[in-house]
Amino acid sequence: MENNNSANLRVGFHSIEILLEISPENIKKIFVPANRNDKRVQNLIVMAENAEVSVERKKSLTQHPEAILKNEINLGLSDLKKYEESIQHNNPTFLVIDNVIDPRNLGACIRSAAASNVAGVIINKHHCSPITPLVRQVSAGGAEAIQIFTVTNLINAMKHFEKLGYLILGTSEHAETMHTQLDLNQPTLVIMGSEEDGVREKTLDKCSQICTLSRNKSINSLNVSVATGVILFEIVRQKLV
Repeated sequence: MENNNSANLRVGFHSIEILLEISPENIKKIFVPANRNDKRVQNLIVMAENAEVSVERKKSLTQHPEAILKNEINLGLSDLKKYEESIQHNNPTFLVIDNVIDPRNLGACIRSAAASNVAGVIINKHHCSPITPLVRQVSAGGAEAIQIFTVTNLINAMKHFEKLGYLILGTSEHAETMHTQLDLNQPTLVIMGSEEDGVREKTLDKCSQICTLSRNKSINSLNVSVATGVILFEIVRQKLV
């Protein structure tokens, strides 16, 4: 069962393996299921031992391992601005999550973001699921692999990126322009909302461009995690051409 109060808890092989690769010094202890001794568990134990991280078998765990971190770092708007200044490439993509309440959808969006190598993910604090252990588990390690920023005023964040010359790209099933018709080979802030309500109108009003991902007359909306993958990998395709 998910524990929303366990900010320092990580669940699942993917998340823990990535943490062991990128920041083992921040892992306090790893717990593995007492009744599992398969290759996946053995490999995790070896990784932990090599990184000098303590491992303990736990009877209450039956399938997934868990890890307790020493420190949980929360990044906000000021951190985002500093990070944007420090990134080494000059054509970044940031994903904004504006209106996704379901933690599984949020986790899947973050997984797509990590797979498409976005520079970072920006989450609207008051209109999204928080980053819970379930979100991290569904992200399959994505939440550990990329920078995630939580902002309380998304409009201010959008204005900051607009001043920097970013394309502020909103997505809506009601838009007339297809995403494939746009020049996405430029610094881009792409904004995704839920499949039920989409991106909020207040947010769409601040976008410099709005696009749709489908012109199917019968079913014109996609699950938000699928839609996120579609738009992010079109951006990747154009930037690699």
